[in-house]
Amino acid sequence: ASSLKTTMASAGLLPTPLQSALEDLVNRVNSCDAGVHVILLSTSDGVPLGRVYSGDWQLDEETLSNLETTWAPASKQFPLLQCGEIRSVTAMYERVTLLHIYMPPVVVTLLVSPKSNLGSLKSTAIPLLKEILQPLCQTLLSSLSPDTSQDAQGSGYYQ
Repeated sequence: ASSLKTTMASAGLLPTPLQSALEDLVNRVNSCDAGVHVILLSTSDGVPLGRVYSGDWQLDEETLSNLETTWAPASKQFPLLQCGEIRSVTAMYERVTLLHIYMPPVVVTLLVSPKSNLGSLKSTAIPLLKEILQPLCQTLLSSLSPDTSQDAQGSGYYQ
């Protein structure tokens, strides 16, 4: 079994409380051998917001940047398939599985072990992740809204 506390590294623009909550989530799910290596957060336009790394497993910066700037904006193309609202996309590779979760305006990319139990991740980690990121999503949505009234200014959750 994994150690209860993995070595965490972080990068990005996220507020410290949110960053800590994401690190705690990774530690929690990895204590059950979830195999989460990296969480990437970006906007649906591909603007990187933050990253949480677990342990020593890291991809090179160019690959991570490409994931953030290429995969996240692709979420805007999925409605063209007319299959309903996109919730997540899973891509399985030899060395890693990518799980993209769409929470407009945020796209979360989980890089997990190919041996990870995806059903377990989707039923436990993803609901917790959505709960943790809900204030960030609300803040981004309100900042993108055309409302410029005095009441709307400065009312973001993490300000």
